[in-house]
Amino acid sequence: MSHLDPQLVPQPRPLTRRGGWVLGVIGVVIVVLYVLVVHFYNAEGGNVTTGGLQSTKASGVVATIDPVDVNAEKDRATLNISLGAQGAEILDSNGKLKNATRILVSSSLGTQEVKYAAGEPLGRFESLVGVDGEQALYPFDTHVGDFQISAETYRSDGAGGLETLGFTKVGLQQGGGVSGWDTVDMFPTQMLEQSGGEIAFTRSFSTKVFAILMLFLVALLSGTTLIVAALVFTNRRKAEVGLMAWAGGVLFALPLLRNYLPYGPPVGAAIDIYIYLWAIVAAVSAVTLFVIGWVRQNRAVLEAAREKHNGA
Repeated sequence: MSHLDPQLVPQPRPLTRRGGWVLGVIGVVIVVLYVLVVHFYNAEGGNVTTGGLQSTKASGVVATIDPVDVNAEKDRATLNISLGAQGAEILDSNGKLKNATRILVSSSLGTQEVKYAAGEPLGRFESLVGVDGEQALYPFDTHVGDFQISAETYRSDGAGGLETLGFTKVGLQQGGGVSGWDTVDMFPTQMLEQSGGEIAFTRSFSTKVFAILMLFLVALLSGTTLIVAALVFTNRRKAEVGLMAWAGGVLFALPLLRNYLPYGPPVGAAIDIYIYLWAIVAAVSAVTLFVIGWVRQNRAVLEAAREKHNGA
């Protein structure tokens, strides 16, 4: 007759009240996280603008700034700049430029020049601007950059060069946002000969939630593996091949899970120093403890078999 605790023997039995509470709490946490992420998720990212050109009849070029990409590793952002113009001084009766115009976009990366010939409409182009931020603080990093846009009319000087005729005032407006990022713009409220703006990018709420959740699960997985390995090492549990295979699988799965961090940083960020590398250390330690425990337990079995054989 078995003397094992019935609670330790796998068998069909009704769910206890404590088990029901645990499952209920887990379910509530999952639902809350899902609702928060879905509620705050924005495919184009959030956007808050301070300033920006208001409704005006003043003559000038209107530039609509639409960020399309943020490269935190290379400290630069890609802006889609759509140009429009208003005023009889700039446009003819067909809405085309009266004079050849060049647009200059300056940032920490340098100056970009885009030219439009007389008789052409203004168009749209992409520009790279420099941003500055600490990617190692992922997912709580912020990247800020500033830029200036100016427009000037010109003509050929007959010797292969350009002669500037004058400057055209420029006003800035905000467009969309970047997926996975929240954008904060600071633009002047009026047209200026050199219109400068500041733009800041922070990780979106959904990105932060998933990053934190993934880190928690990684810590939980590696910690659980280490605890079970310690039980085997101290002979509180039997070393089984299935457990050793599980520990080895965790060791190889952790680097793969790192790639699933949304818009994750390169290796060496703060999350690696504080959590991820330690999780890998814990997984390696667990595998080592499993192997040592398996060797010790099997040695004891072999010694017991030898003593039994010698006694016979």
